[in-house]
Amino acid sequence: MKRTGATSSLADKMLDLAAECFDAPTLDALATMQLSPKLAARVDHLAEKANEGGLTRRERADYQAYIKTSEMLALIQLRARLKLGLPIPAE
Repeated sequence: MKRTGATSSLADKMLDLAAECFDAPTLDALATMQLSPKLAARVDHLAEKANEGGLTRRERADYQAYIKTSEMLALIQLRARLKLGLPIPAE
């Protein structure tokens, strides 16, 4: 994914370099990766507790780590989809 210097951040460049390391099956697996129902239910539970202000210290750390990781994975998935020419989900 090419960008001009003005629109390309260091993080974008790093993600582009990482995307170049993956073969087509890996890119496809990344592009279609989803949480298992059990993990999705755990995230939903933590999100609900977070919205109510009821997370324990450990739950808060777990939820914050999930958010950071999911943000990075979303960027990697986007790069994989772009490289494969797949549609980009609206959500």
